[in-house]
Amino acid sequence: MKSIIATHSVNVYLKPGEVIVSRNPILVSTILGSCVAITMYSPSKNVGAICHAVFPNNLNKEASLQYVDTAIRHIYRKMTEYGGIAGMAVKLFGGARVLNSDYSDNRKSIGELNVLQAKNTLLHLDLQIAREDVGGSRGRKLLFSIKTGDVHLRRLSLTGNVFCAGE
Repeated sequence: MKSIIATHSVNVYLKPGEVIVSRNPILVSTILGSCVAITMYSPSKNVGAICHAVFPNNLNKEASLQYVDTAIRHIYRKMTEYGGIAGMAVKLFGGARVLNSDYSDNRKSIGELNVLQAKNTLLHLDLQIAREDVGGSRGRKLLFSIKTGDVHLRRLSLTGNVFCAGE
């Protein structure tokens, strides 16, 4: 991972409920537990976007980017404003079953609900997922290059639970 870090002049840590849309060569890092991250990248327009969403859907329709549906629609709108929809690659990550309360019964975990909401929202926007790494019981560390659209993923150790802030 050191080589990707060396090629970027700006490194940013993306916190839960945040998004980044840019044409600048930014390297974005984030850590996911039950949260999901969606990346969008347009090679023709050299623009990329990433969101880090905590909760599945925004039933109150508030403008919070902590919700999967709201965050995806927001970065999609921004990518449209940049003209980056044609040939755009969409990737989905996270949604692990990491919270202790996720193991208490047979209902879907918050991670599973986040993944389902992401897939439904992307389908509603007519967007195909080019790559996904979702579910399981381990958190993930992501590095997303807005310069190239590449995502480097590392699964985190099972020795301790990984939580998104706010969970």
